[in-house]
Amino acid sequence: MQSEKVLIVVGGDQTDVADLVHRYSVSHRLIGADRGALKLAELLTNFDAAIGDFDSVTPTEMEDIKKKSRVCRVLPAQKDETDTEAAIAYAIEAFHPEEIILLGAFGGRLDHLMSNLWLAFHPLVKGMAGKISLIDLHNTLRFYMPGSYALEKESDKKYLSFIGLTPIKKLTLTEVVYPLHGKDYEYPIALVSNEFEGTEMHFSFESGLLAVIQSSDKRK
Repeated sequence: MQSEKVLIVVGGDQTDVADLVHRYSVSHRLIGADRGALKLAELLTNFDAAIGDFDSVTPTEMEDIKKKSRVCRVLPAQKDETDTEAAIAYAIEAFHPEEIILLGAFGGRLDHLMSNLWLAFHPLVKGMAGKISLIDLHNTLRFYMPGSYALEKESDKKYLSFIGLTPIKKLTLTEVVYPLHGKDYEYPIALVSNEFEGTEMHFSFESGLLAVIQSSDKRK
């Protein structure tokens, strides 16, 4: 089966979602997780799937979601997985994606933000290291398992940060303003505000779990 690209809208801060949905809607399959499905229903005449318990959606809103989503899976409110995890599982099952982008994963409730960051430890997400992005207009976050990687600079992002979600061994960063060579960290650490020297950099590490963020300052 051919791999596809998937965009999942979740229920966090919706400030940048409309712009980004329109940017990716032609090239990506579209899935809404809980209130993210409501946002897709507001923006589009149809989308691929709605997944969630929809406990914060009104009956009228639910009818609109069902009418515009090709697949609608209503989950029980009491469950072991979050709506976002269920949406990722559906995306992998249905589309075998080469890329998954999450919108609306930042902001909103702090517990939801933390659960989205802790997706890094989910077995499904570990299996797609470097292929799942959490983005808004000012940030792109990806999770990586041990290995060697090349990373291209996003033209609208200035800063490059490496966040160890676990202890990290033998972290090497090259083609950046602040390089590292085989550095060990015995506890989770945030290495922030590095920068690309050119349009591409390389990094590698031997053990641990790493979040890599490209970001820009918000203009007032």
